[in-house]
This record gives sequence, C-alpha cells and structure tokens, in this order.
Amino acid sequence: MVQRSENSLLDRVGRSRTSLTVDDIGDVVGDALKSQRKQIIGHVRRMIEVSEMKSHPSSQAETRFHNLHKRLTEVESELRRLKKGGLR
Repeated sequence: MVQRSENSLLDRVGRSRTSLTVDDIGDVVGDALKSQRKQIIGHVRRMIEVSEMKSHPSSQAETRFHNLHKRLTEVESELRRLKKGGLR
C-alpha cells in the first residue's frame, strides 16, 4: 500500500508541467539541512558552555564579574557623553 502511494506521487510529479529537477530539490533540501545543522551546533555549543560554567564555579564568578564590569563601563561612558553633549 505504501509503495503504491509513493509510485502514484512520483507519477503525478513526473506528469506535472513544472520545470523542477532533482538537482533543484537537492539544492533546497541541502540548504535546509545546512541551516538545521548550524542551529543544532549552536544549541550544543551553548549547552556545553553552561555545563562548563556549572562545573567551574570560580570561572562562573569571573564571568559574572567581567559582564558586570563591562556593563558598568558602558553606563559610565554614556553618562560622560550625556554630560558633555547633553541630550540629543
């Protein structure tokens, strides 16, 4: 039964008037797989980073301190800019 439905689908696609080729389908599927692969790799990378942060509490504190220092520096810079030029 499954094989029959696959054959009828192939027959219908073969009889259609589109100029779609197997290479076109391969390109589309290949692009979708590349995109999905990038998303999976990014997700796994983030999971590994979180795992490493949890296993090294001292590095987690260092990371938090670095992020806090970065934000404080940005706020100080913005305050200096506002004092010099006023609101724009």
